[in-house]
Amino acid sequence: MNNILHIENLTKNYQTKEGIIAAIKNLNLEVKKGEIISLVGPSGCGKSTLLSIIDGLDNDYSGYIQKDNKLKIAYMLQSDALLPWLTIYENAILGLKIEHNLNRQNLEYVDYLLDLYNLKEFKNNYPQNLSGGMKQRLALIRTLALKPDLLLLDEPFSALDQQSRLLISDDVYKIIKKEKKTVLLVTHNIEEAITFSDKVIILSKRPASIKKILTIDIKNESSIYERRKDINFNKYFDIIWKDLDINEE
Repeated sequence: MNNILHIENLTKNYQTKEGIIAAIKNLNLEVKKGEIISLVGPSGCGKSTLLSIIDGLDNDYSGYIQKDNKLKIAYMLQSDALLPWLTIYENAILGLKIEHNLNRQNLEYVDYLLDLYNLKEFKNNYPQNLSGGMKQRLALIRTLALKPDLLLLDEPFSALDQQSRLLISDDVYKIIKKEKKTVLLVTHNIEEAITFSDKVIILSKRPASIKKILTIDIKNESSIYERRKDINFNKYFDIIWKDLDINEE
């Protein structure tokens, strides 16, 4: 697989009334095409800041980031960010409309995604008529409609109850595998990180740096549920838990 993103010695500081706060320090990362990578670490360690920098929303940093000028990045936030006055279909094509890219091929792709993930019959309804899980599915379809090369997911399931979280994360996992997307997922959920990913990157407490990169060797890609039953699951869980800085001062 080819590298689509190379980060070298990334450092990010914030200026506050109390002085300079270091958010990220000398972080190095490579992302290969087709990889699904989860980022885990203590709360406030800089995971979301890293995604913002990769997406180009934050350019105030030092270090080196190499990515192809044609690399298309889409960022899915914790909130579904659906517009309540637009229909399901109008929300699904919103990104394409903003990009002035409402051509026939892209609209047919949106129809395909809505049909594939059981939202086509609701296309003329409004977001208030959808469950929390369906809203997240729609938010992902809106993101995938842009046909990104790199998909950034920032705690996309955190607002859901446990049952919905398991169901929707499995839906999203299957969509991503089917569409062969490259993904960086920020999550606080260790089980989610293991079952979702090819690699789990464990970040230190702030300022964030990479403590460990763990390759997840689970062959079954059929579902999140089946991946949880893998013989190596508990081993990976223990490794990640022991390397997190959540109990350190």
